[in-house]
Amino acid sequence: MTLDELKTAANELALKHWGVPYTGGFELVNRKWRRMYACFSFNNVTGKCAIRMSSAVNSQRTREEVLGSLLHELVHWRLWSQGLPVHDTAEEFIAECIRVGAPISGTKNAQHAYERYMARTEAN
Repeated sequence: MTLDELKTAANELALKHWGVPYTGGFELVNRKWRRMYACFSFNNVTGKCAIRMSSAVNSQRTREEVLGSLLHELVHWRLWSQGLPVHDTAEEFIAECIRVGAPISGTKNAQHAYERYMARTEAN
């Protein structure tokens, strides 16, 4: 997907799930990342944030997978913009990913946090 397509998709997804357009920056780099599909960076002092993706990584994934990663990063953005915890292991983050259908990070910590969250919510 091109940068323009990703920006358009980010706005459409943000409007669909939260009723607001995506207000952060967007960067498409040409490096092949080994351990991640995308990332959300933010600066609480300046109030600036951005989603970064790799065109090299995206080219090896399906459109659906790329959009899933984009939605995952948009969950980070939305929670950050609301002053809520944004880490992949935060209960609020996991709950919002589940609500909007975003994939959970594949890291061990994130997967364990997801399992703990699911065990707690299923027990209630």
